[in-house]
Amino acid sequence: MKALVTGGSGLIGSAICEALASEGLHVLVHANQNLDRARQVVEKIRSAGQSAETACFDVSDRKATSHHLENILESGPVQVLVNNAGIYDDATMAGMLPEQWDSVIQITLNGFFNVTHPLLLPMIRSRWGRI
Repeated sequence: MKALVTGGSGLIGSAICEALASEGLHVLVHANQNLDRARQVVEKIRSAGQSAETACFDVSDRKATSHHLENILESGPVQVLVNNAGIYDDATMAGMLPEQWDSVIQITLNGFFNVTHPLLLPMIRSRWGRI
């Protein structure tokens, strides 16, 4: 069984990846800018005798996400999806720049859609999936 954890290179994401791997899932440790950290998470999982690999793409880029997910789906459906990718840009509303707002929405909200949507039908076809 295959699991994808977006934001898997972060502190929370890496803990989720390790927990899923310990349950016997093959884990796709996602990263966008922190690929070295994702590789470290994969190495830690593999050194424990479990299965993992990196998946590097920008969840806010719909086309790039779709392309990467097509490649991932070639080896079968992703049955477990943890939408953990997100950013926190701390500012009061009065002090927040429109660019900050757009970035938070693009990654945290649109990223959820961009990753989840292409994985739904393969999950449904396999008659098993968890998001």
